[in-house]
Amino acid sequence: MRPYFNMIERFKNIFNGLQRAHGCTYVEKKNVDGTKIKGKSFVKREPVTESLWHNHLKGIEPSLGIIPINEENKCSWGCIDIDSYAGFDHKKLINKINLLKLPLITMRSKSGGAHVFLFTTIAVDAKVLRNKLLSISAVLGFGSSEVFPKQIELKSEEDTGNFLNLPYFNSENTTRYAFNVEGNAINIDDFFTLHERKKITPQQLENLNIQRPASEFSDGPPCLESLTQEKLTDGRDRVLYQYIQYAKRKWPEDWTKHINPFNYKYFSDPLDDKIIQDKIKFNSKKELGFKCNEEPMCLHCDKALCKTRKFGIGGEVVFPMLTDLQKVELDEPYYWVNVDGERVKLEKALILYDQRLFQIAVLEQLNIILPSLSKKDWRMLIQNLLNNIELIKAPKGSSKIDNFKDILKNFARTAILLPQKKKTLCEEMFIRKIKNITLCSVNSIMAFYKRNDGMKNLNQLTKC
Repeated sequence: MRPYFNMIERFKNIFNGLQRAHGCTYVEKKNVDGTKIKGKSFVKREPVTESLWHNHLKGIEPSLGIIPINEENKCSWGCIDIDSYAGFDHKKLINKINLLKLPLITMRSKSGGAHVFLFTTIAVDAKVLRNKLLSISAVLGFGSSEVFPKQIELKSEEDTGNFLNLPYFNSENTTRYAFNVEGNAINIDDFFTLHERKKITPQQLENLNIQRPASEFSDGPPCLESLTQEKLTDGRDRVLYQYIQYAKRKWPEDWTKHINPFNYKYFSDPLDDKIIQDKIKFNSKKELGFKCNEEPMCLHCDKALCKTRKFGIGGEVVFPMLTDLQKVELDEPYYWVNVDGERVKLEKALILYDQRLFQIAVLEQLNIILPSLSKKDWRMLIQNLLNNIELIKAPKGSSKIDNFKDILKNFARTAILLPQKKKTLCEEMFIRKIKNITLCSVNSIMAFYKRNDGMKNLNQLTKC
């Protein structure tokens, strides 16, 4: 029994994170009759207990999700979450990691994709770890993948951040396992050994060198640097647009003469000359910005590095990545959303719906002025966020109904304790004790509730 408890302790120490909340995931199942039971994931505002770790490793649902950023806004692990697709090649990814000499551990995710972890010996600032992983994801070609921690700071005790489903659910027969450096699946004990070898100190993290590929575009956007390592067969229009913006900045007087050579050098099937001339004509009349959030550029995007490049985005205002919408399930729900890793609180759905109100919220909280999107693009962006919304369960006792019940208890307790003379102060109040039940008039309760900052809409009382 002792070795098993040691395993739990080691696993818990490795994936330590926020203590005041955690994630719960139920996977999709089938009933006996073949109908599906839909899976669900949500955040629970309750402490991470020993039994949760035990149940996770034993394969007892819900599987455990940990929020990597702790109460001090520090992390001892981070992860690049690469979505699965048919035939995902984990060995190919591991070979690239080995080639770049990066201290990462790759695991198979719940969906069959990859979770690429970076571990530190002690907790470091979430911002430092997140920024390093963003650069790594770009050089690996998964720049649009989610990076944990998803935020660099939790704004308050009510802010829970985002959780990652942990590996080794049902550890003895798991589908969420780590790979060794050869790309072979390993059990949890071998993972512990690999973790000891791969974890790095804060100083090693700071000095970690991420090798960029050699390129003639080392003074421009990193996406061009990565995309032009091989001749392109797809995304020619978008890549050419990006190159034109680079060329206009580097050769403002004669940028047009550089466009066709790029077309023939880097596209396996070059665009027709007429198309090139039309693009030159279109861009000659306008000053346009880089399209960092579009594929294939976003797969190789490293915004922090790009800002330092002479002909990169520099101080250009680029629309940020809006990710990880969360809804706190109160009677009047509010929302959290990540804006390039910074947390923004939205007090109501209208602020999410209305782009102008959203821009004001970001300005107030982050001191950033967002560029405007077209109405169509904004609706599409918000709908995508809503399609993947994460629910945060409200704490017990936080609803208006719960609040009213507490007020009612206090009312009854206060009324019972009043001297007989003072009981007549509330003209409508009457108290009868029948089998330990206190009855009182609705109007008196409502008056008491108002005085105690109860709900404004007293029609809700009828639902109690």
